[in-house]
Amino acid sequence: MLALKITDIRDFTNKLFIGEVFDKFCLSEASITTFNTFTIDGRLQRDFFDTDSLNKLTEHGRTHSLWKEIRPFCWSVIRGKRTPLSFKIVLHLSRNGIEAAMRNTDLGISSEQIDGFYLNLQFKNNALLCTTGTSLKTFLMNKQPEQFWDDMILHFLNQNQILFEKL
Repeated sequence: MLALKITDIRDFTNKLFIGEVFDKFCLSEASITTFNTFTIDGRLQRDFFDTDSLNKLTEHGRTHSLWKEIRPFCWSVIRGKRTPLSFKIVLHLSRNGIEAAMRNTDLGISSEQIDGFYLNLQFKNNALLCTTGTSLKTFLMNKQPEQFWDDMILHFLNQNQILFEKL
């Protein structure tokens, strides 16, 4: 697990809520506290979709909304003159993203053994923390998948010029 403190909160939140930097991630959950607490469960409700749409989602292995689909709702809650009291957003790499990331690695496990690669974002008391998480479907003696995901996130943040301090 990697724990980071984001040092330029304004830049980060612009990239998160206005820009497209995080758009390819899936949303596990979001909770935003302003004058009320707004909670979003990122799981797609299969009964809502028509047959064609459901087939496309199934074909792509989608079980959760993409951040780009939910971002405008979150932005509408946060937008205004006052800073939110807090927010917690849990993003994860899509199934296709996990498969693509694992394709050229030699970690000794397959992408099917990885349940999820998570990115937890928490803003509270004017501090923004970012932690990584890895969920596996099997027990491993080593931490290679976790280290792999941590390295991917560090590369992602650096590539997108997001400033942070390791905790």
